[in-house]
Amino acid sequence: MVDGQSEFSEVAEGFAKFAEDAVFVAHNAPFDMEFLRRLEGFGHPVLCTARLSAALFDHTGAHTLEALAARLGIEIDDTVRHTAIGDALITAKVFQLMIPLLQARGVKSLGDAIALQGGPL
Repeated sequence: MVDGQSEFSEVAEGFAKFAEDAVFVAHNAPFDMEFLRRLEGFGHPVLCTARLSAALFDHTGAHTLEALAARLGIEIDDTVRHTAIGDALITAKVFQLMIPLLQARGVKSLGDAIALQGGPL
């Protein structure tokens, strides 16, 4: 999918401007952060749905995106799984459904969520 596309260095500045005030939400965020930390001055807060899943559902070892989506009743279209947009949309749905669960656990702020996931990433 990335074959023939722009190099990261060519799009990094535009992406940084686009996302300048964003909170990043990703599944297995430490993997994605390896790339994003290449952006000069990257200091965005990051939430990891895999780590939040482990905090919310510690009774199970299944914290993959598929397992979390199934637990939350989200159907995954196999044609978009493991694509950038498909995984981003699934992660967004997962996070939306996690918000009330986080609130029920007493999470009232971004700082609370970061603490629950084990600290900043």
